[in-house]
Amino acid sequence: MSPRTKEQNDAIRELRMNQIMKAAAEVYLEKGIHLEIRDVAVKAELGYGTVYHYYKNKHMLLEDLLWDALDRAESAVLPVLTGDGSSLQKAESFSRLLLQKCIQDPSVFILLKAVADNFHHFPGNRFIKLSDHFQERIYLPFVEMIREGIRSKSPEKTANLIFGSLVGCTALNIHHNMQSDMDVEGIVDMIFSGIQAKER
Repeated sequence: MSPRTKEQNDAIRELRMNQIMKAAAEVYLEKGIHLEIRDVAVKAELGYGTVYHYYKNKHMLLEDLLWDALDRAESAVLPVLTGDGSSLQKAESFSRLLLQKCIQDPSVFILLKAVADNFHHFPGNRFIKLSDHFQERIYLPFVEMIREGIRSKSPEKTANLIFGSLVGCTALNIHHNMQSDMDVEGIVDMIFSGIQAKER
């Protein structure tokens, strides 16, 4: 049997990483910060040594999971960030896309929840840089849409309320196994109609 090529090794590595990340998100939803590498290995149907080869501890794994989730969250809302339309339309579209992504991709929900919790479950200062990137790439562009679109007296407070609503709705659906029943359009319409009524 001939040795694997670099391309084959890269493909295997990518497949393993995807398995590990998907399993880590699922285990995190079940156990939170108490997850262990062994739990992830079992969920991914991989040997403990295989997962440990990629991640020496759960904090390294969670850090990668959240950085990856940030990239995917940004990709999900990129059409709004680079598209046309009024600031209000963009803010609503941004919220819909982000909520839809949270439902489809648990790691994005975990990221938003970790940001909302100010990473207080995570040790040390290793998530400060991630938090700064989230602010720059996701939060502040959204705040600007709110500032221009709703003329909010406190756009940061309004943005926080919307993010909190998205996290809360996703959590209810995830933990009650109702993902397929989630009315993304209706939820976002309700949030924005309530906010606009308050701001008048």
